[in-house]
Amino acid sequence: MPLDQPDDASLIAMPLGDHLEELRRRIIWSLAGVLLAAILTFWFGFNLIAWLARPLIQAQDAMGFAPGTQTLEPTAGFSSVYLPVCLIAAVLLAAPWILFQGWRFVAGGLYRHERRAAHLLAPFSTVMTALGVAFTYYLLLPVSLLFFLNFATKYPPVDVGSPNALTALLLKGYTPQAPILTTDHDPAAAPPALPVFDQDPADAPNGSMWVNARAGKIKIRVGEAIRSIALERDNLLTPRVELGAFVKFAANMMLGVCIAFQLPVVMLVAGWSGLVKASVLAPFRKYALFAAFAAGALLTPTDLTSMFVLAIPLYLLYELGLVIMGWAGRSSGAKDFPNET
Repeated sequence: MPLDQPDDASLIAMPLGDHLEELRRRIIWSLAGVLLAAILTFWFGFNLIAWLARPLIQAQDAMGFAPGTQTLEPTAGFSSVYLPVCLIAAVLLAAPWILFQGWRFVAGGLYRHERRAAHLLAPFSTVMTALGVAFTYYLLLPVSLLFFLNFATKYPPVDVGSPNALTALLLKGYTPQAPILTTDHDPAAAPPALPVFDQDPADAPNGSMWVNARAGKIKIRVGEAIRSIALERDNLLTPRVELGAFVKFAANMMLGVCIAFQLPVVMLVAGWSGLVKASVLAPFRKYALFAAFAAGALLTPTDLTSMFVLAIPLYLLYELGLVIMGWAGRSSGAKDFPNET
Protein backbone atom coordinates (compact mmCIF):
# COMPACT_ATOMS: atom_id res chain seq x y z
CA MET A 1 0.00 0.00 0.00
CA PRO A 2 1.43 3.45 -0.85
CA LEU A 3 2.36 5.76 1.95
CA ASP A 4 -0.13 8.38 0.82
CA GLN A 5 -3.15 6.06 1.25
CA PRO A 6 -4.89 5.14 4.49
CA ASP A 7 -4.85 1.51 5.62
CA ASP A 8 -8.59 1.10 5.03
CA ALA A 9 -9.49 3.18 2.00
CA SER A 10 -13.06 1.88 2.13
CA LEU A 11 -13.69 4.07 5.17
CA ILE A 12 -12.93 7.15 3.09
CA ALA A 13 -15.77 6.27 0.72
CA MET A 14 -18.14 5.44 3.58
CA PRO A 15 -21.30 7.58 3.48
CA LEU A 16 -21.74 10.26 6.11
CA GLY A 17 -24.61 8.32 7.69
CA ASP A 18 -22.36 5.30 8.19
CA HIS A 19 -19.69 7.49 9.76
CA LEU A 20 -22.27 8.89 12.18
CA GLU A 21 -23.52 5.38 12.95
CA GLU A 22 -19.97 4.25 13.70
CA LEU A 23 -19.45 7.31 15.90
CA ARG A 24 -22.69 6.56 17.75
CA ARG A 25 -21.58 2.97 18.33
CA ARG A 26 -18.23 4.07 19.74
CA ILE A 27 -19.91 6.60 22.03
CA ILE A 28 -22.28 3.90 23.32
CA TRP A 29 -19.35 1.55 24.00
CA SER A 30 -17.51 4.38 25.77
CA LEU A 31 -20.53 5.14 27.96
CA ALA A 32 -20.89 1.44 28.72
CA GLY A 33 -17.30 1.42 29.95
CA VAL A 34 -17.99 4.45 32.15
CA LEU A 35 -21.10 2.73 33.51
CA LEU A 36 -19.16 -0.40 34.45
CA ALA A 37 -16.45 1.74 36.06
CA ALA A 38 -19.14 3.71 37.93
CA ILE A 39 -20.49 0.48 39.45
CA LEU A 40 -17.04 -0.12 40.90
CA THR A 41 -16.48 3.45 42.06
CA PHE A 42 -19.93 3.71 43.66
CA TRP A 43 -19.25 0.46 45.51
CA PHE A 44 -15.99 1.87 46.92
CA GLY A 45 -17.24 5.48 47.04
CA PHE A 46 -16.72 6.07 50.75
CA ASN A 47 -13.21 4.62 50.55
CA LEU A 48 -12.43 6.96 47.64
CA ILE A 49 -13.68 9.98 49.60
CA ALA A 50 -11.62 8.95 52.64
CA TRP A 51 -8.57 8.56 50.39
CA LEU A 52 -9.13 11.98 48.82
CA ALA A 53 -9.59 13.67 52.20
CA ARG A 54 -6.51 12.07 53.79
CA PRO A 55 -4.12 14.94 52.86
CA LEU A 56 -6.53 17.39 54.51
CA ILE A 57 -6.82 15.28 57.67
CA GLN A 58 -3.04 14.90 57.85
CA ALA A 59 -2.53 18.65 57.38
CA GLN A 60 -5.10 19.45 60.08
CA ASP A 61 -3.41 17.04 62.48
CA ALA A 62 0.04 18.50 61.74
CA MET A 63 -1.18 22.07 62.36
CA GLY A 64 -2.97 21.23 65.61
CA PHE A 65 -6.53 21.54 64.32
CA ALA A 66 -9.14 18.91 65.13
CA PRO A 67 -9.13 16.57 62.09
CA GLY A 68 -12.46 16.39 60.29
CA THR A 69 -14.85 18.10 57.91
CA GLN A 70 -18.45 19.26 57.91
CA THR A 71 -21.38 19.84 55.56
CA LEU A 72 -23.80 22.76 55.62
CA GLU A 73 -26.76 21.14 53.84
CA PRO A 74 -28.58 17.87 54.56
CA THR A 75 -28.10 16.68 50.95
CA ALA A 76 -24.45 17.75 50.65
CA GLY A 77 -23.06 14.39 51.72
CA PHE A 78 -24.54 12.80 48.60
CA SER A 79 -24.99 15.54 45.99
CA SER A 80 -21.84 17.59 46.66
CA VAL A 81 -19.46 14.84 47.77
CA TYR A 82 -20.35 11.21 47.05
CA LEU A 83 -21.88 11.67 43.59
CA PRO A 84 -19.20 13.91 42.00
CA VAL A 85 -16.30 11.93 43.48
CA CYS A 86 -17.67 8.63 42.19
CA LEU A 87 -18.48 10.01 38.72
CA ILE A 88 -15.10 11.70 38.28
CA ALA A 89 -13.33 8.54 39.45
CA ALA A 90 -15.40 6.47 36.98
CA VAL A 91 -14.41 8.69 34.05
CA LEU A 92 -10.74 8.54 35.05
CA LEU A 93 -10.91 4.77 35.47
CA ALA A 94 -12.56 4.33 32.08
CA ALA A 95 -10.28 6.83 30.30
CA PRO A 96 -8.09 4.14 28.62
CA TRP A 97 -11.23 2.42 27.31
CA ILE A 98 -12.62 5.74 26.02
CA LEU A 99 -9.32 6.49 24.27
CA PHE A 100 -9.37 2.99 22.75
CA GLN A 101 -12.87 3.58 21.34
CA GLY A 102 -11.76 6.91 19.88
CA TRP A 103 -8.76 5.17 18.38
CA ARG A 104 -11.01 2.50 16.82
CA PHE A 105 -13.14 5.21 15.22
CA VAL A 106 -10.27 7.02 13.50
CA ALA A 107 -7.78 4.19 12.99
CA GLY A 108 -9.07 2.99 9.62
CA GLY A 109 -8.60 6.40 8.01
CA LEU A 110 -5.02 6.94 9.19
CA TYR A 111 -1.82 6.33 7.28
CA ARG A 112 0.24 3.46 8.53
CA HIS A 113 2.96 5.67 10.03
CA GLU A 114 0.22 7.77 11.66
CA ARG A 115 -1.20 4.61 13.20
CA ARG A 116 2.21 3.87 14.67
CA ALA A 117 2.17 7.28 16.34
CA ALA A 118 -1.38 6.78 17.60
CA HIS A 119 -0.35 3.53 19.24
CA LEU A 120 1.91 5.64 21.45
CA LEU A 121 -0.53 8.47 22.17
CA ALA A 122 -3.17 6.59 24.18
CA PRO A 123 -0.80 4.85 26.63
CA PHE A 124 1.43 7.92 26.85
CA SER A 125 -1.55 10.16 27.63
CA THR A 126 -2.80 7.65 30.20
CA VAL A 127 0.59 7.55 31.92
CA MET A 128 0.82 11.35 32.01
CA THR A 129 -2.71 11.57 33.46
CA ALA A 130 -1.77 9.09 36.18
CA LEU A 131 1.38 11.09 36.91
CA GLY A 132 -0.71 14.28 37.14
CA VAL A 133 -3.07 12.67 39.66
CA ALA A 134 -0.17 11.30 41.73
CA PHE A 135 1.72 14.62 41.63
CA THR A 136 -1.36 16.55 42.78
CA TYR A 137 -2.31 14.10 45.52
CA TYR A 138 1.09 13.34 47.01
CA LEU A 139 2.83 16.70 46.63
CA LEU A 140 0.86 19.71 45.40
CA LEU A 141 -2.28 19.24 47.50
CA PRO A 142 -0.42 18.62 50.80
CA VAL A 143 1.86 21.62 50.18
CA SER A 144 -1.14 23.90 49.54
CA LEU A 145 -3.10 22.64 52.55
CA LEU A 146 -0.13 22.92 54.90
CA PHE A 147 0.53 26.49 53.74
CA PHE A 148 -3.04 27.70 54.27
CA LEU A 149 -3.64 25.88 57.56
CA ASN A 150 -0.29 27.07 58.88
CA PHE A 151 -1.26 30.61 57.86
CA ALA A 152 -4.47 30.24 59.89
CA THR A 153 -2.42 29.44 63.02
CA LYS A 154 -0.79 32.88 62.80
CA TYR A 155 -4.01 34.56 63.93
CA PRO A 156 -3.54 35.31 67.64
CA PRO A 157 -5.95 34.43 70.45
CA VAL A 158 -8.21 37.31 71.41
CA ASP A 159 -8.79 38.02 75.08
CA VAL A 160 -12.28 39.36 75.72
CA GLY A 161 -10.93 41.50 78.52
CA SER A 162 -12.92 44.16 80.30
CA PRO A 163 -15.17 46.50 78.30
CA ASN A 164 -14.36 50.18 78.24
CA ALA A 165 -16.44 52.63 80.29
CA LEU A 166 -18.87 53.44 77.48
CA THR A 167 -19.39 49.78 76.52
CA ALA A 168 -19.83 48.85 80.19
CA LEU A 169 -22.52 51.51 80.49
CA LEU A 170 -24.33 50.16 77.42
CA LEU A 171 -24.11 46.61 78.75
CA LYS A 172 -25.75 47.43 82.08
CA GLY A 173 -29.18 46.90 80.60
CA TYR A 174 -28.33 43.39 79.38
CA THR A 175 -28.64 40.30 81.54
CA PRO A 176 -27.47 36.76 80.77
CA GLN A 177 -30.08 34.54 79.14
CA ALA A 178 -29.24 31.69 81.51
CA PRO A 179 -28.02 31.69 85.11
CA ILE A 180 -24.29 31.48 85.60
CA LEU A 181 -23.46 28.29 87.49
CA THR A 182 -20.91 28.52 90.28
CA THR A 183 -19.25 25.89 92.44
CA ASP A 184 -17.47 25.84 95.74
CA HIS A 185 -14.25 24.66 94.08
CA ASP A 186 -11.15 26.42 95.35
CA PRO A 187 -9.71 28.39 92.37
CA ALA A 188 -6.21 27.89 93.74
CA ALA A 189 -6.56 24.12 93.60
CA ALA A 190 -5.83 22.11 90.48
CA PRO A 191 -8.95 21.40 88.40
CA PRO A 192 -10.02 17.78 87.92
CA ALA A 193 -8.13 16.21 85.04
CA LEU A 194 -9.36 13.99 82.24
CA PRO A 195 -7.17 11.08 81.18
CA VAL A 196 -5.28 11.73 77.96
CA PHE A 197 -4.67 8.95 75.40
CA ASP A 198 -3.22 8.74 71.91
CA GLN A 199 -5.90 6.17 71.02
CA ASP A 200 -9.37 5.45 72.31
CA PRO A 201 -9.27 2.87 75.12
CA ALA A 202 -10.91 -0.38 74.07
CA ASP A 203 -12.32 -1.18 77.53
CA ALA A 204 -13.70 2.24 78.48
CA PRO A 205 -16.82 1.79 80.65
CA ASN A 206 -20.14 3.39 79.81
CA GLY A 207 -20.18 7.09 80.75
CA SER A 208 -16.39 7.45 80.89
CA MET A 209 -14.71 10.50 79.38
CA TRP A 210 -11.19 11.03 78.08
CA VAL A 211 -9.11 13.21 75.74
CA ASN A 212 -7.87 11.72 72.46
CA ALA A 213 -4.76 13.83 71.92
CA ARG A 214 -4.18 12.45 68.43
CA ALA A 215 -7.67 13.34 67.19
CA GLY A 216 -7.86 16.55 69.25
CA LYS A 217 -11.23 15.56 70.74
CA ILE A 218 -12.91 14.93 74.08
CA LYS A 219 -14.66 11.57 73.82
CA ILE A 220 -17.48 10.04 75.86
CA ARG A 221 -18.69 6.45 75.71
CA VAL A 222 -22.48 6.29 75.62
CA GLY A 223 -23.54 2.65 75.55
CA GLU A 224 -21.84 1.02 72.58
CA ALA A 225 -21.24 4.36 70.79
CA ILE A 226 -18.53 6.96 71.31
CA ARG A 227 -19.48 10.63 71.07
CA SER A 228 -16.88 13.37 70.66
CA ILE A 229 -16.37 17.10 71.08
CA ALA A 230 -13.70 18.68 68.86
CA LEU A 231 -11.06 20.74 70.63
CA GLU A 232 -10.30 23.95 68.79
CA ARG A 233 -7.40 26.35 68.99
CA ASP A 234 -8.06 29.47 71.01
CA ASN A 235 -7.31 31.61 67.96
CA LEU A 236 -9.26 34.34 66.25
CA LEU A 237 -9.54 32.12 63.15
CA THR A 238 -10.34 28.40 63.20
CA PRO A 239 -10.84 26.83 59.74
CA ARG A 240 -13.90 24.59 59.54
CA VAL A 241 -13.56 22.80 56.23
CA GLU A 242 -16.72 22.02 54.30
CA LEU A 243 -16.23 18.63 52.62
CA GLY A 244 -18.00 19.56 49.39
CA ALA A 245 -15.87 22.69 49.01
CA PHE A 246 -12.71 20.66 49.62
CA VAL A 247 -13.72 18.08 47.00
CA LYS A 248 -14.29 20.88 44.48
CA PHE A 249 -10.95 22.48 45.42
CA ALA A 250 -9.03 19.20 45.04
CA ALA A 251 -10.85 18.14 41.85
CA ASN A 252 -10.27 21.47 40.09
CA MET A 253 -6.58 21.41 41.01
CA MET A 254 -6.22 17.79 39.87
CA LEU A 255 -8.04 18.45 36.58
CA GLY A 256 -5.87 21.48 35.78
CA VAL A 257 -2.65 19.63 36.57
CA CYS A 258 -3.67 16.57 34.51
CA ILE A 259 -4.37 18.82 31.51
CA ALA A 260 -1.03 20.62 31.97
CA PHE A 261 0.76 17.25 32.15
CA GLN A 262 -0.42 16.49 28.60
CA LEU A 263 2.20 18.96 27.28
CA PRO A 264 4.66 16.20 26.21
CA VAL A 265 1.79 14.39 24.45
CA VAL A 266 0.96 17.51 22.44
CA MET A 267 4.62 18.02 21.60
CA LEU A 268 4.86 14.38 20.49
CA VAL A 269 1.98 14.90 18.06
CA ALA A 270 3.52 18.13 16.76
CA GLY A 271 6.90 16.49 16.25
CA TRP A 272 5.55 13.32 14.64
CA SER A 273 3.33 15.21 12.22
CA GLY A 274 6.15 17.56 11.27
CA LEU A 275 4.07 20.57 12.26
CA VAL A 276 6.85 21.94 14.50
CA LYS A 277 10.46 20.85 14.92
CA ALA A 278 12.29 20.70 18.23
CA SER A 279 14.99 22.99 16.83
CA VAL A 280 12.34 25.71 16.32
CA LEU A 281 11.07 25.55 19.93
CA ALA A 282 14.43 25.10 21.67
CA PRO A 283 15.43 28.82 21.54
CA PHE A 284 12.18 29.75 23.37
CA ARG A 285 13.18 28.18 26.69
CA LYS A 286 12.97 31.45 28.62
CA TYR A 287 9.42 32.00 27.37
CA ALA A 288 8.57 28.41 28.30
CA LEU A 289 9.88 29.07 31.81
CA PHE A 290 7.69 32.16 32.08
CA ALA A 291 4.69 30.20 30.78
CA ALA A 292 5.36 27.45 33.34
CA PHE A 293 5.24 29.94 36.21
CA ALA A 294 2.12 31.58 34.74
CA ALA A 295 0.42 28.18 34.55
CA GLY A 296 1.56 27.46 38.10
CA ALA A 297 -0.06 30.68 39.27
CA LEU A 298 -3.32 29.93 37.44
CA LEU A 299 -3.68 26.26 38.37
CA THR A 300 -2.82 26.54 42.06
CA PRO A 301 -4.13 28.65 44.94
CA THR A 302 -2.62 32.03 45.65
CA ASP A 303 0.44 30.89 47.59
CA LEU A 304 3.90 31.15 46.03
CA THR A 305 5.00 27.74 47.35
CA SER A 306 2.40 25.84 45.32
CA MET A 307 3.22 27.92 42.25
CA PHE A 308 6.89 26.93 42.43
CA VAL A 309 6.04 23.29 43.16
CA LEU A 310 3.99 23.09 39.94
CA ALA A 311 6.02 25.44 37.71
CA ILE A 312 9.29 23.52 37.99
CA PRO A 313 7.84 20.15 36.85
CA LEU A 314 5.97 21.89 34.02
CA TYR A 315 9.20 23.36 32.70
CA LEU A 316 10.90 19.96 32.99
CA LEU A 317 8.02 18.50 30.98
CA TYR A 318 8.74 21.09 28.30
CA GLU A 319 12.35 19.91 28.17
CA LEU A 320 11.13 16.30 27.99
CA GLY A 321 8.80 17.33 25.16
CA LEU A 322 11.74 18.75 23.19
CA VAL A 323 13.56 15.42 23.48
CA ILE A 324 10.43 13.53 22.41
CA MET A 325 9.85 15.91 19.49
CA GLY A 326 13.39 15.32 18.24
CA TRP A 327 12.89 11.56 18.39
CA ALA A 328 9.43 11.73 16.81
CA GLY A 329 10.63 13.96 13.98
CA ARG A 330 13.34 11.46 13.06
CA SER A 331 11.05 8.43 13.42
CA SER A 332 8.20 9.78 11.29
CA GLY A 333 10.20 10.28 8.10
CA ALA A 334 9.33 8.31 4.99
CA LYS A 335 12.73 6.63 5.12
CA ASP A 336 11.51 4.71 8.16
CA PHE A 337 8.80 2.98 6.11
CA PRO A 338 10.53 1.66 2.98
CA ASN A 339 8.53 -1.59 2.85
CA GLU A 340 5.04 -0.20 3.48
CA THR A 341 3.77 -0.59 -0.07
